[in-house]
Amino acid sequence: MQRIFIFFLLLTISLYNAKTVAAFYPESTFFAQDEDYFFHTVERGQTVFSISRKYHVTVDDIYKLNPGSREGIKTGARLKIPKESGAYLYHIILPKETLYSVSRKYQLKEEDLMKVNPGLSTKTFTIGKIIRIPTNENSTDSVPTLITDSGIKPVQNVTNVLPNTFQENTGVETIRVALLLPFADNARMVEYLEGFLLALEDIKKQGISVDLQMHDIGQGTDVLIRTLEEQSMQTVNLIVGGVSDPQIHLITDFSRKQNIPYVIPFSSRSDEVMNTPTVYQINTPQPHLYSKASAAFSSKYRDAKIVFHMPLGAGNRADFVQVLRKELTDKNIPYQVLVKADLSTADVSALLNVNENTVFVPADDGAEALSKLIIPLREALDSNPQLQVSLFGYSAWQQSGANYLSDLFRFNATFFSVFYVNISSPKFKSFYSNYIRWYSKELINVYPKFGLLGYDTGMFFIQALNNFGNALGSNIHTFKYPGIQIDFNFERVNNKGGFINTNIYFVNFLPNGTIVYNSVK
Repeated sequence: MQRIFIFFLLLTISLYNAKTVAAFYPESTFFAQDEDYFFHTVERGQTVFSISRKYHVTVDDIYKLNPGSREGIKTGARLKIPKESGAYLYHIILPKETLYSVSRKYQLKEEDLMKVNPGLSTKTFTIGKIIRIPTNENSTDSVPTLITDSGIKPVQNVTNVLPNTFQENTGVETIRVALLLPFADNARMVEYLEGFLLALEDIKKQGISVDLQMHDIGQGTDVLIRTLEEQSMQTVNLIVGGVSDPQIHLITDFSRKQNIPYVIPFSSRSDEVMNTPTVYQINTPQPHLYSKASAAFSSKYRDAKIVFHMPLGAGNRADFVQVLRKELTDKNIPYQVLVKADLSTADVSALLNVNENTVFVPADDGAEALSKLIIPLREALDSNPQLQVSLFGYSAWQQSGANYLSDLFRFNATFFSVFYVNISSPKFKSFYSNYIRWYSKELINVYPKFGLLGYDTGMFFIQALNNFGNALGSNIHTFKYPGIQIDFNFERVNNKGGFINTNIYFVNFLPNGTIVYNSVK
């Protein structure tokens, strides 16, 4: 069977949803290849009897596979659960799917799905949940089928069906990861999850076992507060998530008290990392980003004529220009500032030379600001192709500069960024191929790519934890992972604080039509 979406490949996966008190699907399951059982992780308050009722097996069935369970079971323990004679497929609920649409996909009745998923209803049918799909005597059809616009296809072609057999890891301690994000009605967060899950598939091939909990924490903090009180959260090895400042603050406080590494995946503005040694911030804080980019700029363009274009002294990147100008002043590197809004060909030609490179730096990252430089530069170089010129700018050019791509190459443009994807690289092609194959959709056309960020984050931190365990903080600077969209270079911010990723890219569009990008450590 073609495996797609979340095939938790020998992972134990606990999916919690903010809108339900308890999950109605097998919260923690992975299946042993060629065995007649799967594993369940015991949740707080569960008994052997309640677990047997959940999976439609007898208490004696569980005792036979788990002799020690006769003396009692503890939260967090794993039990072998015998497979029912009626086999099931597992389906992850995707955006825009409904109870009706999924039942139609498999040519089942809504009642069929609710019967085998106690607690399932239209109200509890939310994105990210895993539900069971009956495949034989539990359904009127011996083999479920998928209804598509082109007709009826066998279930093997469904893109988000989970396999019900996996190879079991042996001899490797399980790494427990909690993903705390607002998944509901948020396509970017779902894509991040999808990328993270693809990372788990590749990590599984290394023999690393992962227990992933996915918590839909919503937009506020009420659900998050309840989630952090869950018993399962007390024993995780890594927390990833939080979007808003209040959410990040709560998770940081929990991370500090429980001494659990916490990854802030998106925000660059939070200052929680300054006082919490367990925090790892991926998106470089702006002051550090600007300082590092300015230092690298002054080295790269030390011998060039440097010209800032700041119409009326303003622009949405005026703060960066201010930092860069101070860097240049401190190093006694001269520069000029143009405040005229609409530059003429004569204005730029007067600054150009065939024997000296002139680099223009706009104070705004938008398409309009870029055009105000490119148009007169085009005319100047058309008149004299020997003139030397460069542009230096911002990561937003990956989108705002789309209409000026040939000009970026012609003018030897460079921009700095925390994120960059080389779409011609074998690693990206492999990821993209797998993403399309498993999810049957394109990555969202935004910057950065959330699926890639989820993948790189999962690959880096889970492998690092597997290598260093509780000594992660002491060794993280030694761990190298060449990311697809981001490289990691974590440095501790101060004696009492956590870690920030200080790696940035300089991406250079060369006149010969190639793109060169280098990490600035």
